[in-house]
Amino acid sequence: MEPEKEKWINDVLGSVDDLQRAEPSPFLFASIRNRIAEKAAPVRLPVRTVWLAAASFGLLVVLNWQAVSGRLASAPAKASELNTVVTDLNLYPATNQLYDVWSGPNY
Repeated sequence: MEPEKEKWINDVLGSVDDLQRAEPSPFLFASIRNRIAEKAAPVRLPVRTVWLAAASFGLLVVLNWQAVSGRLASAPAKASELNTVVTDLNLYPATNQLYDVWSGPNY
């Protein structure tokens, strides 16, 4: 490594040597222990919510399975249908070049 970078890194790392460690309040540890010791009241979910969640999960699994198995995949478009759309909308390019560089004010 370059000596200037090493010196800068060492200066930055050495700048924290004179700092003192932060001291917590004397009652912090006791309050943390009390919070851990307190038992939270058990949360009861309504039966309807549990059934709705289970039904939603089941529906999601079924839809994913159908998507993977290909039942929901649309049939590939036929070439004749694509040609009809291209013809009706005049989507044929005038030239094979993307940009006409030598025309108009660009000349």
